[in-house]
Amino acid sequence: MIILLAASFAVWGISDVFRGGRSTSVASVGDLEIPTERFERDFNRELQRLKRRFPELTREQANLMGVSGQVLSRLIGEALLSQEADRLGVAAADPMVRRRIGEEPAFQRDDGSFDRAAYEATLRQSNLTVEDYEALIRGELRRDQVNQTMVGQRAAPRALTEALFRFRHEQRIAEIAIVPRHAAFDVGTPDEATLAAFHQEHEAQFTAPEYRSVTYVELTPEGVVGEIELSDEDVYAEYELRIGEFGAPEQRAVDQIRADDETLIRDGVRMLAQGQSFDAVMDALTTRGATSLSIGAMERNGLPAEAGDVVFGLGVGETSEPVKTPFGWHLFRVTEITPARTRSFEDVRDDLQREMSLSLAADSLYRLSTVLEDELAGGASLEQAVAAINVEVSRPPAFDRRGLDAGGAPALDSAELEAFLELAFETDEGFDSPLTETLEGNYFIVRVDAVQPPQLKPLEAIRNQVIAVWRLDALSNAAKQAAEQLAERVRGGQALADAAAAQGYEVATTEPLLRTAQSTKHGLSPEMIEGLFSQPAAAPEPVVGEMSEGFAVALLRRVAPAEPASSREEMERLSATLGRARSSDILALYQFALQNEFGVAVNTQLLQSLFATP
Repeated sequence: MIILLAASFAVWGISDVFRGGRSTSVASVGDLEIPTERFERDFNRELQRLKRRFPELTREQANLMGVSGQVLSRLIGEALLSQEADRLGVAAADPMVRRRIGEEPAFQRDDGSFDRAAYEATLRQSNLTVEDYEALIRGELRRDQVNQTMVGQRAAPRALTEALFRFRHEQRIAEIAIVPRHAAFDVGTPDEATLAAFHQEHEAQFTAPEYRSVTYVELTPEGVVGEIELSDEDVYAEYELRIGEFGAPEQRAVDQIRADDETLIRDGVRMLAQGQSFDAVMDALTTRGATSLSIGAMERNGLPAEAGDVVFGLGVGETSEPVKTPFGWHLFRVTEITPARTRSFEDVRDDLQREMSLSLAADSLYRLSTVLEDELAGGASLEQAVAAINVEVSRPPAFDRRGLDAGGAPALDSAELEAFLELAFETDEGFDSPLTETLEGNYFIVRVDAVQPPQLKPLEAIRNQVIAVWRLDALSNAAKQAAEQLAERVRGGQALADAAAAQGYEVATTEPLLRTAQSTKHGLSPEMIEGLFSQPAAAPEPVVGEMSEGFAVALLRRVAPAEPASSREEMERLSATLGRARSSDILALYQFALQNEFGVAVNTQLLQSLFATP
């Protein structure tokens, strides 16, 4: 880890790690400057790390997510500790530096001893002198000493760990009565006035979304591949150039006997020499602990190196001598040989021609996009502009922000649907969008022909839908009211099971619940779980809440306290986690105090310029 850090510093030199002119520094910390180059390098390293999880993440998006602030905060923290080390006169003795360098795996031989030659070679490759690298390590050690002295890494107090363990792992079990939404509740039929009022009060449920009608052009290799003309001579020339790709190497199918014990395999060789068949030897050795396996057609590089030359030197039916590989001792018998061959031009022509056409089509997209832009800039309409590049426009049915038409079916067949929809709904009616290049290297442009704003659907057009929603809402209200009445009987002293049985409601006992549970077997909501955990066990109160089937009344029946002594490993992990969190908090407070001591100034204008869109 240290050598990687040193190698990255080598570009700017050790003296530039926290030094630089104010005009080129993103921040100053007391007498130290944080150069822009250092900030940029660390930011780019963090961006690349994030891109492994989010490949499409851009530099600007990462900045908006706060990555730049995190990187700058980390660099300021390091500079503050360096300043404090200077003020306190903290030193790192030569033996400490040597020990840290000796612990670096990149500088160790297989036996763990220090490899001076590897050390010097690595530094040369990083353009670092021994003196520079040791100065870097010395600075790291000085900051570590300040950090460990003031903060350290200590486990959390046992009392705090046990209290949090008990809080997190306490379990509660409840009895529940389920009041379903069903037709047993007589909710009647809404009259016209009720239905009209419900339609207006719930207009969000009955409002059609905004729809847009567009004309668009999408430039993709698949869309323009038909314009690419290739002769058989062109394709054959490519075939000859890449003929090595179309060869199939020799393959062999083998039977194998494998054992860890060399003696067992050599016994097999003797049995073969005595005239026994390979199959008989295989059966006999398997009963003594060997393993057998038939391997289908395999290339030479599919076998261990020690076995490849042996197996590919045998003929069909021939058996090898004992072969030692990292996997043990082996006997091989070749059962089939497939000779090497080269696929003919006729075999690959169609696939090769399409591959070449798509490649040429992709190369032509930028040229076509330039022609299209020039035509539009000259005053041509979208239809006129695409005629110049022999591409057709598309006019899908009107669609909403999800790309669905009025019937709920997909309206678009775009290779970049998400980006397309975003642009279509950002462009004003009657205007063309900018010609946009996608991450895949395709291009598209959209003209918004018409915008139909969100509209409340007329009651007459959706009467049955409104009645169905009204009925579901009425049943839900009836179930909630019934559950509240059931809870009131329990508060009056009646047993929950008896009160529920009188109404024909199902009664169940929950699994042991944790206060952090987001879902349960019986579908209790987080709000119901919170209610069960917020009341004293000695005086439980019924908790009413909604669930998928309707509503439920839950009554706490048993509390199972968590015992820290029963989970030593969990306690140790929790203590370490709390300890790290506490150390992090202490370090943040310490660095805040150091900021007041040394002063921190951030070059906001320079930082903003680093992420300004060209």
